[in-house]
Amino acid sequence: MPENNSRQVNFALVQITTEQLDLSMDLYSEEKPVTMSAGLDFGIQSSQNLLKVLFKTTFHQENIPFITIEAGCVFAIDPESWNLFCSEEQGFLTLPKNFAGHLATLTSGAARGILHSRTENTPMNRFFIPVSNIDEMIPGNLSLPLNSEA
Repeated sequence: MPENNSRQVNFALVQITTEQLDLSMDLYSEEKPVTMSAGLDFGIQSSQNLLKVLFKTTFHQENIPFITIEAGCVFAIDPESWNLFCSEEQGFLTLPKNFAGHLATLTSGAARGILHSRTENTPMNRFFIPVSNIDEMIPGNLSLPLNSEA
């Protein structure tokens, strides 16, 4: 498990969601190059110490998407670990970059599995979310407002 100030952070994956899955093979052309874009979003439900990570990726050609998938993972953070990140005086939950990156990597892996499962035995199964260093998408520690529930 990731550490914060040499203390172990305890958490559990409690839910995986498929927020969006659009598959439009009729928009795909063998002759055109394929590009990808990806993004992350984080939200909290502080009353239950829950953190949700959303990972979205789109495969497109000439800016026209033909595959879009957005998956989410909800993590329960134990109260002691939550308090390590929480600053009620400042009104923020601050996630260290390495911990946020770890949760984002788990979420991208879930999205990868969902895409594979939903396209298995179809021509679209050749498109997959590459294994990459997802935490590079996170520029630094993340501060999430405690009063904005996910």
